[in-house]
Amino acid sequence: MNNYKIGYYYERKVKEYLESGGKYIVWRTPGSKSPIDIIAINKDTGEVLLIQVKKTEYESPDDIYDRVKKELEEFASLFKADNVRVELWVFSNRRLSVYSINKNNGQREQ
Repeated sequence: MNNYKIGYYYERKVKEYLESGGKYIVWRTPGSKSPIDIIAINKDTGEVLLIQVKKTEYESPDDIYDRVKKELEEFASLFKADNVRVELWVFSNRRLSVYSINKNNGQREQ
């Protein structure tokens, strides 16, 4: 399977997961060349999730986070509203690690 198909598969998994509870309206951003793969809006609160999705077999989720952290922190700093969250979702060995990118001081939450 090529990288596009792998990315598509995991982006679809995230989209379907978020939609399954009926709480989010979700879009994929294929071919956008932005750091964001998924946009999700909470129907009740208006919170916006901007998610980058990664799949790895060789790197640890923490290594992926360390590699993309700066780009995602810079992206997160563009948003002044408190209802926008940037997250990194990493699939590794059938496990999911989710990192919230803090736009103020770059701290990781998992």
